[in-house]
Amino acid sequence: MKHFRSEKAFAKYKPEESWKKKLSRVFKRKQKTIAISDLPSHYKSNPYKPQNQVKPRKIKLKLILLLFIIIGWVFCLAYTPYFRINKILYFNLGNTSRAELETFVHNNYLNRKSWLPLNNYFFISSNKLASDIKEHFSLESAIVTKVFPNGLNIEVKEKISSIIYDNGKKYFLLDKEGTVIKPLADVGQNELKLKPQSLSYSQLSSTSTTSTSPKLTSSTPNVSLNEVTTSTPTYEHTPNNEKIKRFFVDYPVVYDRRNIDIEDKQKNVLPPEYIDSIISWNKELGQQGRLKPKFFVFDNLNSGIVIDTSEAWYIIFQPKNDISLQMSVFKELLPTIKPKAYIDLRFGEKVYWK
Repeated sequence: MKHFRSEKAFAKYKPEESWKKKLSRVFKRKQKTIAISDLPSHYKSNPYKPQNQVKPRKIKLKLILLLFIIIGWVFCLAYTPYFRINKILYFNLGNTSRAELETFVHNNYLNRKSWLPLNNYFFISSNKLASDIKEHFSLESAIVTKVFPNGLNIEVKEKISSIIYDNGKKYFLLDKEGTVIKPLADVGQNELKLKPQSLSYSQLSSTSTTSTSPKLTSSTPNVSLNEVTTSTPTYEHTPNNEKIKRFFVDYPVVYDRRNIDIEDKQKNVLPPEYIDSIISWNKELGQQGRLKPKFFVFDNLNSGIVIDTSEAWYIIFQPKNDISLQMSVFKELLPTIKPKAYIDLRFGEKVYWK
């Protein structure tokens, strides 16, 4: 009688392994099984030996040569004097000192000590330079453009935080708080003209009305006949805004017809809300295109301010009222009318024009 033994009988009756052998078998590296067809033809070769593919020596030499060429090309671009920034043009400086701006650019970008040529055309960052200039000089905007191979164009736009105050005798620079920063120039004799007294923007600014006309209705303020027909010759001062704006391009010129005396460093020449409203109107009209403000005029702080424009008519507004409302009403009304003398915005939504 034959006894049949299964092929799994050994696995069933094999002796028990210790835990050390079981642990070593888990971490034992598995050997690779190679198919017969993959065996090398030479029986002495080692099938497990890694096959190193060695690149030809010519390829290595070419790569090294190319690397040296690139390094030499970058070195020439960086250190050759041809690409060093030495031509800088400045635009729209206005009240910003050219000397201070040049000193800032040279000390922080062109003359910095470093092993890298930071004044090179390719190394200098126009965006960072513009950002630093804007922050350091408190500008509204700064644009830096690189001009190949060794130039920079720097264009700045100042924040309008001051006005030019004219008391009929001298021009002063006032800050937003109404304090005199410095005197600018005397009023010239050519700015005083002999004119007959007649209806003008000085009288319009002092005229009030009690009309109950509906919103955006044309009307004429009440002016007595004596005011219109009087022809007494008087000297009238007209601010020379072209002379002043050669030094302060976008600053509004304000003519105070009260002719009060102003001292150096005097405070509270004008209320801060008046200065803010004048700056806002000057900025708004500057964006209108064809309509430009020449100067601002007032003879009474309570009667409003007149804007002498590049057109043949004036704008009258009240700085004590809501300036944004007056501006929005003005922009809404202007395309629909053709004023000949003035537009009066002092009475809220009721607008008068002639």
